[in-house]
Amino acid sequence: MSLTLAILVSGRGSNMTAILQAIAERRLDAEVKIVFSNNADAPALATARGYSIATASIPHKGLPREAHEEKLLEVLRPLEVDFVVLAGYMRILSPRFLREFKHEQGYFRVINIHPSLLPAFPGAHGYEEAFEYGVRVSGITVHLVDERVDHGPILAQMAFGRLSDDTLESFKSRGLKLEHKLFPEVLQNIARNGVQYFQRTTSVVAHDSPVASDLATASKGVTA
Repeated sequence: MSLTLAILVSGRGSNMTAILQAIAERRLDAEVKIVFSNNADAPALATARGYSIATASIPHKGLPREAHEEKLLEVLRPLEVDFVVLAGYMRILSPRFLREFKHEQGYFRVINIHPSLLPAFPGAHGYEEAFEYGVRVSGITVHLVDERVDHGPILAQMAFGRLSDDTLESFKSRGLKLEHKLFPEVLQNIARNGVQYFQRTTSVVAHDSPVASDLATASKGVTA
């Protein structure tokens, strides 16, 4: 099955770019109907137009959340997309918005990527908090969105180890590479097999990192 997607972004949209590249290279059987941003100056919009993808932007400043989401829904409803994909969209979606995308099986057709092994380190600063905590293993989570922040059924996780000489920037850079790999792979799995919960990928851990193999323990925040 070929998926139809709407991608929501707020900034440069590196995960959006990874998805568009995967489609262009036929690694992902999907069509992006629109890229939407709450920031008219988001670099992601120019990138999307470079791929001949339709774009739209509605600034949220000065608008109540409900009013902004209704304007967004007016853009999305006619497109009848299979999934809304959050690729660095820095807005919390309301239950009312999510109900517009409720699947008959009960989940919401909204997918997010988060830079930690959830449930560890939810929120807007997953990389920073994991690094400051001193984890030996961190990772990436792709999950279905629900009414709670960085919550909902997990579709896949991929882990990476913290190196002894890591800086925050090198730590984040290694995580971003996994984000760009994992997100298109999860979407392709949905295109082929439908939504499957709790599918953890093979962990990716640097060979010289003193990482425990028990990722369940690691995801709780194991200090170095």
